[in-house]
Amino acid sequence: MAAVPARTAHGRPGLDRPAQRRRPPAAARGPGCHRRPEDFYDDAFAGHPHTNLKLIRYPGRAPQGDDQGVGVHKDYGFLTLLLTDGVGGLQVEGPDGRFQDVPHIPGAFVVNLGELLEVATDGYLKATNHRVISPPGARERYSAPFFYNPRLDARIAPLPFPHASQADGVTQDPDNPLFAEYGWNSFKGWLRAHPEVARRHHPDLAGSLPG
Repeated sequence: MAAVPARTAHGRPGLDRPAQRRRPPAAARGPGCHRRPEDFYDDAFAGHPHTNLKLIRYPGRAPQGDDQGVGVHKDYGFLTLLLTDGVGGLQVEGPDGRFQDVPHIPGAFVVNLGELLEVATDGYLKATNHRVISPPGARERYSAPFFYNPRLDARIAPLPFPHASQADGVTQDPDNPLFAEYGWNSFKGWLRAHPEVARRHHPDLAGSLPG
C-alpha cells in the first residue's frame, strides 16, 4: 500500500503498533472539554480520503447452499452509512453475544461505528460486530454502503470530548488488533476478510502486520 507511510518511529518500513490505552490530555477532561474545534479531524480527511461507495448484491440461497452472505466482522474505518432495500439479513451482535436482526426503516440509513471511531474515542464508542445472512430461496438482497474513512496515511489522535474520562480503552483482541493509522487498519481488515487470496497471491504480505 503505497499510501501508507514508508517508515515510522519504530524504525521498520511502514510499521505501526496496535492502539493501546491512551488518556486524553487533562484539558480534554475538564469542564470546558466540550468546547473543542469542529475541525479536529480535518487534516485526517484532507487531500484524498479513502471514502468508498458500493452497491452489493446478495444472491438467494441454494436449497443445499450456505446461508452466510457475509461473515462476522467489524468495519475498520470511521463510519458506515448503509441504505438497504427492505429485504432482511443484516444482523448485529448484542452485549450478550447473540445476533439480532436490524429492522428496515424506509428512508433511513443504518449507521455503523467503525474501529477507527473506537480508537478516536479510546473505547467509549465500540465498533460493532455484524454479519449478513443471504435471503432464502431465489430472493435477492441489495444494499448500498458508504464508508467514510480518512486518508490511508492518517493517524487518528484521541478525540477530546466531554465523556473522555469514562472511556475504558480500545478492545484488546490479539486476533484483531486495532491500529491508529488507517492504512494499517484497512490492510489488516483486507487480510482478515480475504486470507486465502492473500496466501495465494501475496504470501509475502500474509505475515507482515505489526505485532
